[in-house]
Amino acid sequence: MGSSEFAIPTLELLLARDCELVAVYTQPPRMAKRGKKVTPTPIQELAEQNNLQVITPLNFDDECTIRQFESLKPDIAVVVSYGLILPKSLLAIPKFGFLNIHPSLLPKWRGAAPVQRTLMAGDTKTGVCIIKVVKALDAGPVYIKEEIKVERGITTAELSKMLADVGADLLGQTLDGLDHLVPVPQSREGVSYAHKIKNEETRINWKLPVGDIYNTIHGLSHHPGAWFEHKGVRIKILKCEIAELRGAPGEVLDNDLALACAKGSIRPTLIQRQGKSPMNRPDFLRGYKFQVGEILQ
Repeated sequence: MGSSEFAIPTLELLLARDCELVAVYTQPPRMAKRGKKVTPTPIQELAEQNNLQVITPLNFDDECTIRQFESLKPDIAVVVSYGLILPKSLLAIPKFGFLNIHPSLLPKWRGAAPVQRTLMAGDTKTGVCIIKVVKALDAGPVYIKEEIKVERGITTAELSKMLADVGADLLGQTLDGLDHLVPVPQSREGVSYAHKIKNEETRINWKLPVGDIYNTIHGLSHHPGAWFEHKGVRIKILKCEIAELRGAPGEVLDNDLALACAKGSIRPTLIQRQGKSPMNRPDFLRGYKFQVGEILQ
């Protein structure tokens, strides 16, 4: 059960192993933002390329959907970046239950956006846990985990790809050790929740300290992206570096686009104008101008 690109390495691993994939569950195709074209999830595309049965329920609220899953007679179910709530009645069906790949060091950052929240909080380490799925959100016991150092300046897109690969490898180890691995209950201390990113969090607040803005930019990159508005144009900053200049919050400090925060300044290194592709700063500034001293909103 998976939907986003984060789940692709796991499905590829299962395809490469000597196991019978009875079905792939993924979210239904959605209308794309551009072109209004109905688009299947990356997992559906990969599953269909490999002639797997694809099932796309809107939810698991009705008995018919539960019975359909039960008819597959699964020994085990793997959930990774799926996005639907699984009822308790579903969890009891597979012989060995449900395994979930979660990209954080649980119990920290349970919930919808663990990778983004890790970077936005400025954490210096993260990891992946393979857990048994229980009714409570991301609260199941941990079979196996791996800790990873968070490199400064890494984006959510880059870190997610790394964690997805690690997660697939850990899942393979867990499947190999199911006959002897005993999952360990999570600590009751240090629990935190990675709530879904709200729209109002994506607009850059230049009154925040430079470190907070730096972390937010990389935590929201590439999607949904941290942005500001300039003369009615929305501009995303996808990567940045710390600059040494100071000024009023939001002030353009020089011709190389140093932008003032509450304490210090940042300089974009990867920037994207609304409706355009991402560009490095020098290329962007050749076609788009700011006035030194103006204040960004």
